[in-house]
Amino acid sequence: MENNDDLETVPDSKESIQDIGFQWFKLEDIYSRRIRTSVDPFVSHRIKYFTLLLLTEGEASHQVDFITYTLEKGYCLFISHERIHKFNKSSTGRGYIMNFTEDFMMRNFSQSAFSKISFLSNYVLNPAMFKDFGDIELFITALKRELALDLGIIKENLVASMLTVFLLKAQLHAGHSVKSYHGDFGTFSKFQYLVSMYHRESRSAKHYASLLNLSYKKLNKLSKVFTESTAKDYINDYTILEAKRSLAATNMSIKEMAFEYGFKEATNFIKFFKNATGDTPMKFRETIFGSP
Repeated sequence: MENNDDLETVPDSKESIQDIGFQWFKLEDIYSRRIRTSVDPFVSHRIKYFTLLLLTEGEASHQVDFITYTLEKGYCLFISHERIHKFNKSSTGRGYIMNFTEDFMMRNFSQSAFSKISFLSNYVLNPAMFKDFGDIELFITALKRELALDLGIIKENLVASMLTVFLLKAQLHAGHSVKSYHGDFGTFSKFQYLVSMYHRESRSAKHYASLLNLSYKKLNKLSKVFTESTAKDYINDYTILEAKRSLAATNMSIKEMAFEYGFKEATNFIKFFKNATGDTPMKFRETIFGSP
């Protein structure tokens, strides 16, 4: 098995992601291989930026972290960075792919937008798919018109503003409740970052509360606002997701992986994984790659 941790799609696009942290291109150019990429887009690989997949015609399927999502005309799929995904070469849909970096998002999205768009604040665990979202073609048309102009230094701001409006409308269209935690998304973001860095060392919610100088009760409240789950559940869910990615992207043995994730015995790791997924780690690996 190939280690995909450092792989990402790098389209050869006019709107370079290196310039302002944003790019877009036609979905059908991926299927026809008219866009050069650093990896095979039809093989599972990890992306290093956020992606919006917008379908304007036909049907397409897309796999994100081992789950296949089927999209039809008017559907929108939001995929966060660090996820393992792959395109389906048999898909015939037409539409657009938009990528933007975390730096682009943090520079340009307001605290208020973060606190109101639930799939941005909970992007680590759950992709968001919006059905029959009629604003897609209006958004694309407006974006094309603006990008055809010589925008100079306001280009990044304008693109970010249009993207923010689109995502806010997506949130409203999906019927998700709009929530805010009195401007505390910054603290929640720090919690997400700490979990991403130290989940192999500690799965204790009290430990992370201490790192954030919060009470255990306040951290739980914060987690429930942004993820609708307790801090402990969030930590466990993130750990399981990373374990799945490691099973798919590395050749580590189950014993090695148990040690890597802070378990003294492989049997404890196997039990933890099976309780969460219904499968043993080896069975999960076999479903991805087949029996050895």
